Amino acid sequence: MQTSRFQLGLIATLAMGLGFSLSSSDAIGYPAGSAVSLGTNPLWTVGGNTGSTAVISAPDDQDMVITDLILSPGYNTLGRATLTASSGPVLGEFYLQSYNSIDRHVRHAFAGGIRIPSGESVTLTSETTTHYSISGYYAQP
Repeated sequence: MQTSRFQLGLIATLAMGLGFSLSSSDAIGYPAGSAVSLGTNPLWTVGGNTGSTAVISAPDDQDMVITDLILSPGYNTLGRATLTASSGPVLGEFYLQSYNSIDRHVRHAFAGGIRIPSGESVTLTSETTTHYSISGYYAQP
């Protein structure tokens, strides 16, 4: 049995079509579409340390979404840290402990994120000195 040029061409075309359809697409790191800001860098990060409060304020023209939170207590401390919206609700409460070489750092990635509406703020209140890093991205209101 002999294969014709037509059959070879058909097999090659089908193989190329299958390869093209199975090729990978571009990765998207944050929600695509209208959720992400049209700015050049939609990511933001704040950090520092606080003995009592730290405030994160969303700009008037954009919402902020908190995606990651790291809290680290000072040496030999025991206490709580509370994340509260300016409109009133408590968004999170975290237990912090540091004793000698045993540290309980809070590292949390919010799967859906915590949205801060434009013009609103979030306050991080701590009973003790707390080192923090909070990050996320800007979104359209």
